[in-house]
Amino acid sequence: MKKILAAALVMGLFSAVNVYAGSTELKVVVPSSVTQGETFDVDIDVVSNTGFTSFDGLIEYDPTVVRLTGPGESAADRLKYPVGEYENFFLTNSFISSMVTQVPPESDSFYDGRANGKDTAAAIGAVKLANYVDSADSNNKLLRVEGTGTLCTLRFEAIGSGKTAIEVKNTLFSTVNPSDRWHSDASSSIEVAASENKTEATTAAASGRSGGGGGGSSSSKVSSEKTTETTTAAAEEETQAVQTVEEETIEPTTAQAPAAPAFSDLSGVSWAVPYINDLSAKGIVNGYSDGTFKPNANVKRCDFVVMLAKALDLPDGTDNFSDVASGAYYAKAVSAAKAAKIVNGNTDGTFKPDSLITRQDMMVIAKGALEYAGLTVNTDESVLNGFTDSAQISAYAKPGASAMVNAGIVNGSNGKIDPKGNTTRAQAAVIISKICEQISK
Repeated sequence: MKKILAAALVMGLFSAVNVYAGSTELKVVVPSSVTQGETFDVDIDVVSNTGFTSFDGLIEYDPTVVRLTGPGESAADRLKYPVGEYENFFLTNSFISSMVTQVPPESDSFYDGRANGKDTAAAIGAVKLANYVDSADSNNKLLRVEGTGTLCTLRFEAIGSGKTAIEVKNTLFSTVNPSDRWHSDASSSIEVAASENKTEATTAAASGRSGGGGGGSSSSKVSSEKTTETTTAAAEEETQAVQTVEEETIEPTTAQAPAAPAFSDLSGVSWAVPYINDLSAKGIVNGYSDGTFKPNANVKRCDFVVMLAKALDLPDGTDNFSDVASGAYYAKAVSAAKAAKIVNGNTDGTFKPDSLITRQDMMVIAKGALEYAGLTVNTDESVLNGFTDSAQISAYAKPGASAMVNAGIVNGSNGKIDPKGNTTRAQAAVIISKICEQISK
């Protein structure tokens, strides 16, 4: 944040200069098709560039159609930022996450009048990105970000149907020379198809499958950042594991007959209806203003913890992870879960709240919830041998996965447990409801 303020000060000193040298051309690359409830990645590409030392711009979109949730899958040609003899991404994943969750003050005119001092940048559809180079070469000359490639990749969730432009605007590139300042706005439109166009319910019925959990949305880029609920597994901020999740169901149940849906879009996830309705009645999960639940939308780590903290009625914590802003809507829940030792975060002291939660990390946290409630868990890992993809379960996650399978909370589907697939809202509701059932026995 100090860098952002410093960059803003430098930009203010340049405000009276009207000479524009240099050139950088941006391009916004969106998927060809997206359906409501899916997540997708958008690349902000640099297609021509004379070199720059600072950049700031605004990512703007219609928040009723799509919502920026954080960084996406890192592209191989992502632009680097020179730091001494090392290189980092010019726009880091942690910075993108922090700006998505920031609540801009109403007085900040950079946000095109959208800021109200209450909602996050993601919620108002205007997210600021900025950085500047502060490293010099052996001749004490400030280094530049040169060449072409991907400036950043952003992860969006399609929350409504309709068309919206995804824009990078109010851009300002510069070099150390005050006369070298230029703009390069760019925009692309994307059409989000209504979720009723999806066909997984028909497919599941035709194949005779029952149950849910792995039926997350498919998109052109579905990825999950490697985050580990352990203090022994190595965590690298910018490393992400790419997993394409098949349209299949994961959490079958025969114990309960589906109740009448409380939401309008649950026909394709009948296996999850009683659990969703149960948690909705308890105020643990909420739907959207249009009467939908968006069961196939993926869940962020912070949101899963929010739901779990409500379900367990966790007492307040006293501290938090280094990347959880005190004003974030999920800060209290994450702090409470940390104090209860339900979540441990990463070895670098972070929690990666805006990353999508994988099924294996969800199971690790769920195990912690059962232990917090005083239940004895069975972590005999031999039960995992029954899944054809058990080798994909990370070592740190095997106790959590085996505990969930042994407890009958996770069953898998078609012989798979899909450990690194993203957790959907429907899956999260099933798991949390089953945890509540276990605790109340």
